[in-house]
Amino acid sequence: MTPPKAEIVANGVGWRVGYRWILKNISLTVGPGEVALLIGGNGSGKTSLLRVLAGLNRPAQGTVHCRGGVGLVAHHSMLYDALTGRENLAFVTRLGLGYDPERVDAVLDQMGLHAAADQRLGTYSRGMTQRLAIARALLDDPGVLLLDEPLTGLDEAAVGIVVNVIENRRDHGHALLIASHQLIDLADRATAVGFIVAGKLAAWEPVEGRDASAIISRYRALVGHG
Repeated sequence: MTPPKAEIVANGVGWRVGYRWILKNISLTVGPGEVALLIGGNGSGKTSLLRVLAGLNRPAQGTVHCRGGVGLVAHHSMLYDALTGRENLAFVTRLGLGYDPERVDAVLDQMGLHAAADQRLGTYSRGMTQRLAIARALLDDPGVLLLDEPLTGLDEAAVGIVVNVIENRRDHGHALLIASHQLIDLADRATAVGFIVAGKLAAWEPVEGRDASAIISRYRALVGHG
């Protein structure tokens, strides 16, 4: 089902820790059926921006609107090693959604985890844990999906599963913002790319057919290394 008015809008967003500004005057829009990539070096502010957009950190200035419900896949999974994959998802649904075993099974299947659903998370590989974190974000079918390095630790088959999820949600009118260093599998699925440098959005541009190499070259030019 197409989410109603799935959209990410940030206007003049700033966020700070004490007197240190981590994000400075960031404005962007990701509309229905759009996939935006967020490119930047370590410590540039990508993760902080995703957390502000998800509502985990309140902006010190500016406004954020995410319409259609928000799903966040953070850099750390925040899952429970002592629980099985299925139990991790069931725990989340019981907190707010109401337990729906059919929905839990559906997202496990979608992420290729059905066979491992009743294994403890402590036995999962890094890639399996990452896929379970994505499954958790999909439980209530959010219109907005925020992904922080979603392809980290995945083998080729698992990358294909995640990319299929991204394409499916894009094609059904969802809005996605993805922070990633791994662009080869994402560049041709994206509609826009933002370059964040020292907490500022140095550029926000349509992808327009650029491949991973061209996007990286553009980033290097913006930071003065191209």
